[in-house]
Amino acid sequence: MNTEEKIKIVKRKTRQRLMFTAITLMLYFSYVLSYTSMGSFLSHTLGESHVSGSLALYTALIVVFILIELLFLYLNADKKTQGGEK
Repeated sequence: MNTEEKIKIVKRKTRQRLMFTAITLMLYFSYVLSYTSMGSFLSHTLGESHVSGSLALYTALIVVFILIELLFLYLNADKKTQGGEK
């Protein structure tokens, strides 16, 4: 593998990491809705349960973060095996 190919791989991984970071930050900032007037609907309970919309949002964010991280790891694992490296 020559230097040019290595540079392309590093650039591709950097773009993926920046995209992952941007998505993660946007999702983190979405939780701010719980503390603003725009997110007042999150303070109500869901149906007859004791679970508020804010708690449901927080739980969903955790699940989404885990899924995004798994996707990112899967994409990077696939790239490593294509180059012959392990």
